[in-house]
Amino acid sequence: MENKTINSQETLILSNYVFVKMLDKIVTQFKVKYKVESHINDTQLFGFGNFDTTKPCLKEEFQTIVRQYVNGKYLYNKHREATTGKPLIKISKSYKYVFFKYLGFSNVYDFIDQDFIPKKQKKKQLELLNKENTSKDYYFVSYYLGEDRHMNKGQVLIYNDWKTVEMKYAYEEGDASIQIYSFFGNIIKSENLIHFNTKFFAGDKKIEGAKFIFFVGKSAPTERHYLIGTYAGFDKYDQTVAGKMILKKMDSKTEMEDEALSNDFNPLMSQELIGNRIVVESNIRKNPLLFSKKSPYAEVLTRITGSYEFTFQTNDEEYVLGSRIQPKHYGIVSLQESIILEDEKVSVLNKGQILNLDFTISGMFYLQKVSIYIATYYFIDSSLEPQGKFTGVDINNNIVTGTIKMKNLD
Repeated sequence: MENKTINSQETLILSNYVFVKMLDKIVTQFKVKYKVESHINDTQLFGFGNFDTTKPCLKEEFQTIVRQYVNGKYLYNKHREATTGKPLIKISKSYKYVFFKYLGFSNVYDFIDQDFIPKKQKKKQLELLNKENTSKDYYFVSYYLGEDRHMNKGQVLIYNDWKTVEMKYAYEEGDASIQIYSFFGNIIKSENLIHFNTKFFAGDKKIEGAKFIFFVGKSAPTERHYLIGTYAGFDKYDQTVAGKMILKKMDSKTEMEDEALSNDFNPLMSQELIGNRIVVESNIRKNPLLFSKKSPYAEVLTRITGSYEFTFQTNDEEYVLGSRIQPKHYGIVSLQESIILEDEKVSVLNKGQILNLDFTISGMFYLQKVSIYIATYYFIDSSLEPQGKFTGVDINNNIVTGTIKMKNLD
């Protein structure tokens, strides 16, 4: 029989017959090795729950083969699936070799080539393997704004017809060594989106990793050369983070690895990702005034909402724009139907002394982008008309500066 090489990254699908036969052989060999003649309960045999770590179990046997953590309950759970009559048993890439290696076989092909597997069952299992081997892997490089506000890249490997994902991120440590962080997970498709739900191993524990959502639209994800979405998880400093991520499709695994490990960044990626990252400090504050350095000055925001007539003055020219700062969520909207305000941002600076308004302007208006700075004491004393400075870009793409006044229309 021809001995084929299985793609080490894919899930292995076994027929119920082959899995049960494999499990019977494993248990028999274990009992013979340790001369177990009486009944042994499942928790001790497989090595999970309250098993005795001083006594033999399959968990320890498998760990000596792979030299890393093995989930003792994994094989037991697969055993339960088989006993309920499930026709196909899926073995993940983390376990697909250890079971056969324990029995002295290189892979599943060697196992089913033995005389104890009937020809009919061999044929059925080969059909499953051939079908499995036709599934194509896909390779992407992920781009995102990472720790210390530095651009980062990662490797994204898609397996099993977009059912499973592996993600690898390399960080250079202080001694110039490279630390690899690996995540594994499932891919879920819903409407126009795909979701990556990942986990990772920390010692002997499997821990929840980051969550990713990408837009694919009505087309298949295999048709997309780029995917744009968001991630939420934690970084290497154990801070909760979220942000924007771009995936770029690569033609091969080698091309993906070369790009991911290079220090060059396409400026198109950097432009889209710079600033698109949220970091939540890893501490719990009892008083909300201690959430951040800005928190004690949040009260200022409650005094600035309302409708205003913005008068921009530059080079002896004045340009008037009606707008409203909305209460509660502090968005800035235009009062003129022909003008749209976008990318707006409202914040207080310099320990609450300065109000900063940023927005872009779409429509027939002299200014197209502005940043406004006004002292907040104007909003504390209602008898004063707020005024300050602005910088911006005019309709001719010239950088302009000037003064601004805000007349309250309420």
